[in-house]
Amino acid sequence: MTRELKKILDSVVGQADLNGQEADRMMDLAFAMDLTEEQKREAGQYLVEMINKRKRPDVDVKGMLGEISPALNLSYIAKRYFDKDRTWLYQRINHTPVNGKPAVFTQNELKRLSDSLAELSNKIHQISIQLTH
Repeated sequence: MTRELKKILDSVVGQADLNGQEADRMMDLAFAMDLTEEQKREAGQYLVEMINKRKRPDVDVKGMLGEISPALNLSYIAKRYFDKDRTWLYQRINHTPVNGKPAVFTQNELKRLSDSLAELSNKIHQISIQLTH
């Protein structure tokens, strides 16, 4: 793989908050380079490996949620904060096998989940304050 191609791929993988359009633009730029089929294949494998390294199978979200899990509307969280259906979120929380591998959160998804729980917590806290005043 060329140094220039590796630099572009590392840039794509290194930006956790990169939006889809920008990632597509960078990938188009990478694969518009004059590459052999072998280099394209190698670049694809490298990209998959680097993205997989960003996943966090070590985080036990289900265990962390523990007794508050029934109080949370995970369908709402999945749709509101991830624009996904509840199945997607449940698969990651429960490490359900998808395509033969346990579904896990990426670091970026864990941050988004953390932010969503903090936002919901703040809203609940504000309501509790209003109830006592």
